[in-house]
Amino acid sequence: MGFDSLCDISPASKHWSINVRVARMWDYCGTRDGQPPIHVDLVLVDDKGTAMYAEIPGTEAKKFKELIQENGVYSLKKFFVAPSKSSYKPFPAKYMIKFTPWTTVTNTEVVPKSFPTHVYNLVPFCDLPSRVGAQDYFTDVLGQIVGVSKLGHVRMSTNSSDTAKRVIALRDDRNTEVKLVLWGQRAVEFDAELVFDNGQNTAVVGVFVGLLMKSYNNDETLSGGSACRWYLNEDIPEIDSCFDRLGDDFAKVQWISTGTEKFAASRNRADLPRKTVAELRELDPWETEATDFLCTVSITSVAPEQPWWFQSCSKCHRSATSYGSEYRCSGGCVSTKAYPKYRLCLVGTDGTGSAEFVFFNRVAQQLVGKTVMSLLRSSGLPREIAAVVCQKYTLAVSVTQKSLSQRNISFQVNAIETFFGRQNSVPHDTRVSTILPLAMTAASSLDDSLTSSLDQVLDGPSGSELPVVIPELTMPAEDILKKAGPIRMPLRSLKRKEPEGAKTSKNLTKDAVLTSQNIDPDSIPRNASPPVKLASEVIAAGNEVHLHGKSPEVGVEDEADSDAKKRKVPPEATDPTSTVTRLPKKTGLKKGK
Repeated sequence: MGFDSLCDISPASKHWSINVRVARMWDYCGTRDGQPPIHVDLVLVDDKGTAMYAEIPGTEAKKFKELIQENGVYSLKKFFVAPSKSSYKPFPAKYMIKFTPWTTVTNTEVVPKSFPTHVYNLVPFCDLPSRVGAQDYFTDVLGQIVGVSKLGHVRMSTNSSDTAKRVIALRDDRNTEVKLVLWGQRAVEFDAELVFDNGQNTAVVGVFVGLLMKSYNNDETLSGGSACRWYLNEDIPEIDSCFDRLGDDFAKVQWISTGTEKFAASRNRADLPRKTVAELRELDPWETEATDFLCTVSITSVAPEQPWWFQSCSKCHRSATSYGSEYRCSGGCVSTKAYPKYRLCLVGTDGTGSAEFVFFNRVAQQLVGKTVMSLLRSSGLPREIAAVVCQKYTLAVSVTQKSLSQRNISFQVNAIETFFGRQNSVPHDTRVSTILPLAMTAASSLDDSLTSSLDQVLDGPSGSELPVVIPELTMPAEDILKKAGPIRMPLRSLKRKEPEGAKTSKNLTKDAVLTSQNIDPDSIPRNASPPVKLASEVIAAGNEVHLHGKSPEVGVEDEADSDAKKRKVPPEATDPTSTVTRLPKKTGLKKGK
């Protein structure tokens, strides 16, 4: 039976039949640790090398996860083809596949050796700074690993449990370095001990996919969560080229710090001084510019004269204005690229007074529950933003920079500490009689379907006074002379080091299998807060999607013979039964699950 190519399918029909490999598969749970997936994401590739993103709804996740395994090849029928989502895609694509309860999955037993196994969209290190704030698709990179950290744990300011963290230092062929931070289960799965041990004798080069480019305290790093995968010393053309360029001049892998001090809260926000709105308005901004306060307010309106988003410079994150086909940064930096970000100005009151509270990108996304890109198509004020009116919050705030030069003080929201839900009435501002209670105006005019996305996540009753702590999101840039390629250690086949005093041996033949450490997902520290975490991702872009790889299940002997011929190594060197032990050019490290 013939199959349709992924490059030919479209929403024009519902009767497609495809035969594809599941190159990647992961659960998307938002930030709700330990909860069922909202949807399961897949990267599919057919025998012609065409890749497409697919999504399994959370209600069908259990059924299809029993039928589909990563790296398996399957024929699929009875699915929808839809326009690709606008953000958080694995790679640029016009269409995506959506599974239905009726989708059929049939395992393909005979798989050609030429069937691609890897899908990636590499971005050069020099382009990574321009990807900070981009929200279209993930970033994939290639680099030599020059440093790894031990597994660390971070207690974020609004989290009640620790999050696993591991830092990896990557270097490109121009000696540019960038840090990659793995979080949660991915941090646990990365075998840093194995990488370090083998990185003393040979280079370790990897392709890392499914990453985000983030900035924290002006420190730009790559971030890897559930969508992240890695292919270390695999049979990939770009890795081969990197080894050829390195020659014998490679950097040994070093142990580096986890840098947890950068991500840990410098102060427990519960200890911040509490102020009423009236007390905040009496502050001298020149004396309290660097001080945070807690204030509990109900939102009364969205400032009508202020736009809810702005173009943010990709380098320094200040506002930028359009200048022809490029952008000009207001801060004077040389960047000519900009991306939309939140700047949401809301008026809030606690009955003692009213003030303007400004929510920027990350905190605004926590408040609204959606990304800027997903709301830009809305005409006028998006419904999701209008729905925050009459909601009550405890906010960690500080005075804004513009307050230093004007009489009316406004406040920047640095974190949402507590969410109380929709209020049946909003307190009168006892200082300004012109601000009216919104119980009979804004609240009654909002349709039930426009309730805040936070309400929907909480599944709690409207107007509930039960406080819910909202966790803070982890935010989350000449030709070389070709040298003789070094011997690539068989990292996938090496066994872990045995304790000192024990008899050690390394079998470098094909029958040697790396015994990786299996980690129970339930052993990862979970956030004990109620499941109200709201996802925030900043997506980075790349260029053309690259596909490469051979089926690991078929033609092992043929590949071994072919590889031996290319290296001019006698065939017996690839024979597991041979008494001659040789180092093959490469085999890959075990990739992330």
